[in-house]
Amino acid sequence: MRGTKRATVFFMLVLFLFLGGLGSAEQPERRELLQSFQLKVTGLDCEKCIPDVRKSLMKVSGVRDAEVTAFDKSGSQVQVEVVPKTASGEELVSALRSAGFKAQIIAVGEPRMVSLTRNSGFSLFGLFE
Repeated sequence: MRGTKRATVFFMLVLFLFLGGLGSAEQPERRELLQSFQLKVTGLDCEKCIPDVRKSLMKVSGVRDAEVTAFDKSGSQVQVEVVPKTASGEELVSALRSAGFKAQIIAVGEPRMVSLTRNSGFSLFGLFE
């Protein structure tokens, strides 16, 4: 009986930690300078191609995020977040071309500071870093 009580208390403590009991406290913040590229990508025949677009862009050094923001067979909108001066728009277009897509740069945003917060209880133990 005594072992069961200890196991229950241990389980409740672990559950508390992972569900954000300690994660609700202010987490360390990391700031990073990012620049946004808007691309028009053609060659996506269906929505199943969207992961291929993201995967090919994420392979480019300096790319932090890539997202198809509007799917259209005649030309999908893609937003790419890049660390400035690590990847050029031409490199992004080339990566998509290598994956079988056609792309053109629509807009390039100004570099800006972005705050990245870590809210997961798992981050307390460094499990997903």
